[in-house]
Amino acid sequence: MSGPDEPRNRQWAFTLLPAFPILLLVLRLWELSGQDLNTMLLLVQHVNALELASSLVISLLETPPALLLTGYVLGSLSLVSTEGSPPTRLETAVERTPDWAITLMVMWSAVVWQLRFLPALVMLVCAAVGLGVRRRGRQDLVTPVCVVLPIAVGVGELLWFGPAIVEALGLGDVPLALLLGLPPLLGPLLTGPLPHLVARPVTHGLVTIGALVTPFLLMAMFLRVPVLPSVAVELKPASGQPGTIVLGNVVTVDDTMTTMLDDDRTVRFVANDLIVAKSLCQGEQRIPYSPVRARGWLVETAALEWLLTRKLPQGDTDPRCEGRLP
Repeated sequence: MSGPDEPRNRQWAFTLLPAFPILLLVLRLWELSGQDLNTMLLLVQHVNALELASSLVISLLETPPALLLTGYVLGSLSLVSTEGSPPTRLETAVERTPDWAITLMVMWSAVVWQLRFLPALVMLVCAAVGLGVRRRGRQDLVTPVCVVLPIAVGVGELLWFGPAIVEALGLGDVPLALLLGLPPLLGPLLTGPLPHLVARPVTHGLVTIGALVTPFLLMAMFLRVPVLPSVAVELKPASGQPGTIVLGNVVTVDDTMTTMLDDDRTVRFVANDLIVAKSLCQGEQRIPYSPVRARGWLVETAALEWLLTRKLPQGDTDPRCEGRLP
């Protein structure tokens, strides 16, 4: 009796899934308003729900394959390390996951992940392939696939990203250097079984920690995503005063007024007849954080940006986006 009732008792958890995106959207407006209730109500009145949903989707595009691939590798590692023991839910999920789904996740990641995350992707792929060989009992392929392949791939990665690692260390960007250099070193260690006594505590513990931490990481990522267009507005000079530049985000525009949220999170109602010019800027969130390049490619760019034609933002050439009059 407990078997059929158990899934039914867990159905309440599925009703909470739609609430998480709504919570993210509300928190984004709360942060954008500078924690002022009246400003937040103004944003709720004028910000389109589609704009918020689009920003949510774009900002979290990299997350699903990262979660699924990491969980799959940890589950596979637990499975080959505890062979003969009753499978856990994580291990059962791994056994039921088809190969085409993992292939799709890898292709998705290769397109949307930034270049700095590709060493981690290659590490996960080598681990998944090696653990798959062990799960299928192919002892003849253990040495070439589980040992030689990850070592050869790791050496190739270090040769490719070596100059970028040195450049990152020269700039003091240690996290970036570790992100590029650590996965090639860890790859060969993830294709073999762990000791039986520690396998499940380690793998399932990491999955549990990830499940608890991931919602907070998603919130932190989404709170930095732009949901309103970033603009620079040039105003007419007042009597005896030079013209001024207002930097901020456009909330709404009507026949008489342009409502803006400036960089100080202050709402400004600007009469349209006082506006000389407007410039669409790229905003702080779209400016690359690191100048490090790997073989000529910025480490913060993704293959999707290379494949699609990218428009040059006005902010790269318009002095108004820097707060200066032209």
